[in-house]
Amino acid sequence: MRIINLGGATAILEHRGKRMLFDPWLDDGIFHGSWFHWPPVTAHIEDLGRFDYVYISHIHEDHCSAGTIRSINRDAEIIIMDRQPNFVANFLRSHDFGFTKVHLVPPRKGLQITEDLFVDMIEADPTNEMSYLIDSSIVIKWGDRVVFNANDCQPHEDGLRYLMANYSHIDLALLPYSGGSGYPSCYVNLTDAQKEAERDRILNQRVASFVATAKCIDPTFVMPFADQYVVGGSRAHLNRYVSHGASPAVVRPKMVEANLQDRLVLLNSGQAFDLESRALTPGEPYRTFTDEDREHHIAQALAEERYDHERVTFGPSVAVDRLVGHARERLWNVQERRKTFPSYRVLLDFTDSGRRFEIDLACPDVAETRIDAPIEEPFLRIAGSDTLMVMLLIGHMSWNIADAALFLDYERRPNRYDPTIYVLLNFLKV
Repeated sequence: MRIINLGGATAILEHRGKRMLFDPWLDDGIFHGSWFHWPPVTAHIEDLGRFDYVYISHIHEDHCSAGTIRSINRDAEIIIMDRQPNFVANFLRSHDFGFTKVHLVPPRKGLQITEDLFVDMIEADPTNEMSYLIDSSIVIKWGDRVVFNANDCQPHEDGLRYLMANYSHIDLALLPYSGGSGYPSCYVNLTDAQKEAERDRILNQRVASFVATAKCIDPTFVMPFADQYVVGGSRAHLNRYVSHGASPAVVRPKMVEANLQDRLVLLNSGQAFDLESRALTPGEPYRTFTDEDREHHIAQALAEERYDHERVTFGPSVAVDRLVGHARERLWNVQERRKTFPSYRVLLDFTDSGRRFEIDLACPDVAETRIDAPIEEPFLRIAGSDTLMVMLLIGHMSWNIADAALFLDYERRPNRYDPTIYVLLNFLKV
């Protein structure tokens, strides 16, 4: 068995002449023109040959890109978690890709695909509502080998307990070590020094989780995986505050400290690792990219990229007050179903026209207020261009994707994360 790293959460697992592709994303400019591979990828999907299986963990474009999927052979068997609603299955149908077989794998029950290939799924952390709704991890028992691919799912106690109870030994674990979020990069209530401190705190926390999980499940080999990207374009200056390192090698010092360095697998894009012989192909040394490398790449290749919302303009005839009102009505209906009415304000600032709309989550109303009016705490103020805000309100772009793309500016007071607010925000659309 060998693993071929392509970049991000995209890799190829090969065993006994068969090939399984993980989370296809090899085209740049996803998330409405914002996300690009970092470290750079050396592979093109058209050059990788045919696949027997394709595992897609969830619907986000850095794991499930239409631009990459359309180049995959249609007789590849798709493997996804069996869930409702099934966003990936709906996505594949809506694009009419025409794959001949889709395996829906029940979580914690698994599915025997062939005589020697069994796959199982573990849900994302149920305390993270958005992740739990869409994400998945996969356990692959292929012959006498077991591979655990956690993707974006931060391992959680119940999931790890299930994994260890049902799989006595793991040969290879692919574990997250970072994440994609607009915090602290886009939060204007923080100084640059505070952003740097928050970035380091979150990154250290995630690296510690990577090492702790490696200790817990005790795999023969472990590889830092997923969320390897950089934001291009006019918001690229915010990359320096994003809480992931310039290279997956950011985990190496803590792995050495834990005396686990012999288990750590670091692969360049396009490089393969054989689990039995430990051979690397090609045999070149791993390149540890630096923050300076990343900044140089942005300046040379990505600084002039344009986002989708920078390529179009909605004129002043768009009735944004009506859009906000309709979106608020829909959100209120969701709040009533959920019986969730936090004493919290969300403010939407349209930066081109200078208009502000205030939503009190404890009541169904929305009010237009002065852009410079004082705001009663607690609140989350969100600012963006008029076109961007219209795209969000009509549902062309989701709030959580705009967040990952670093498109929006936020002011949060007090600076305390309440997941309920961000879950509700995703329902603020017509």
